[in-house]
Amino acid sequence: MSLEAIKVVTVAESNAESLRAGAVAEAKRIIAAAEASGKEEIQKAEKSATSQVQALCREAEDKGKESAAKSAEAVREKCLKLESEAEKRIDKAVTIVVERVMSGR
Repeated sequence: MSLEAIKVVTVAESNAESLRAGAVAEAKRIIAAAEASGKEEIQKAEKSATSQVQALCREAEDKGKESAAKSAEAVREKCLKLESEAEKRIDKAVTIVVERVMSGR
């Protein structure tokens, strides 16, 4: 092999090595950029999910409070109705008790 051919092969190998190193560096850069982008997307998704969960919790809490208020109002109405009915019967009950006490039963 001639000296000129050896120089050509050496230059070609050097160029190939240089291209390979550049390609490896570019691949690493692309991978790093993709990983960074992926992390960013994950963070965005986490923030969005957290926000949605908080909104759903507030909505559920509001519905729970509304339901509890309705139940409490229904119970209050029942109590008032029972008190009203009891007031209507109190005179009769007092009369019966007084009659029993007076008759000695």
